[in-house]
Amino acid sequence: MDILSYLPTFLLIFMRMTGLFILSPVFGERNVPAYIKIGMSFFMAVILLNVMPLERIDLADNILLYALMLVKELLIGLSIGYITTLAFSAILVAGQIADFQIGFGMVNVFDPMSNISVPIVGNLVNIVALLLFFGMNAHHVLISILFNSYKALPIGKFSFEPEIFWYILAVFTQTFIWGIELAIPLIAVLLLTEIMLAILSRALPQMNVFVMGMPIRLIIGLIMLMLMLPVYVDVMEPLFSDMFNYINGFMQRMMQLSGT
Repeated sequence: MDILSYLPTFLLIFMRMTGLFILSPVFGERNVPAYIKIGMSFFMAVILLNVMPLERIDLADNILLYALMLVKELLIGLSIGYITTLAFSAILVAGQIADFQIGFGMVNVFDPMSNISVPIVGNLVNIVALLLFFGMNAHHVLISILFNSYKALPIGKFSFEPEIFWYILAVFTQTFIWGIELAIPLIAVLLLTEIMLAILSRALPQMNVFVMGMPIRLIIGLIMLMLMLPVYVDVMEPLFSDMFNYINGFMQRMMQLSGT
């Protein structure tokens, strides 16, 4: 293979790979050095260039068109990485709700990876989700989807339409639905706890419900969290499956709108 003649094609592949690794759940974190992200993107692009029959792009045809193709390839990778990240954001949303209900709302911790304050419970469940993500070989599925994206969306033969952005917005909305669904059992139990405390305050006016309520909510919340962690492990598998379905749905929408 004449490497120089395939250099424009390689750069287009490299841009799509880079977009994924910028926003991927693991390699996209801030504490991962940039040279690791670039190195992973480079080697993945080299592998793909040698294993898949891709059309050779001639840079001399139109330099402005080629620059636009580079941007489009980067956007494809960013879109796939963004949808992947939303699944983990749903877990943090559930943790934020759980923290607020238990009483940990004021003791969030600073996460140097995302450079934001994250809930304690959400951070715990997020670590479990990452371990499960690798344990399920979901990272292999993600890379496989990215490789197959070159069959569904050939280089330079697709276009972004407004409907695509509405689709990504719908996936973003689904993130909050996932988060609420994950937190509903804990919300229900703590709501019943509040009702019980309200009944006790009416039956025993001399009892200080405010003083007794905080430790009771904390104890019940922690017990529920321990009981729900195994359930979360079972729930995360279909959550990741939905994530991959949304990525495939995104590529199918691109195919339909582009006529490829």
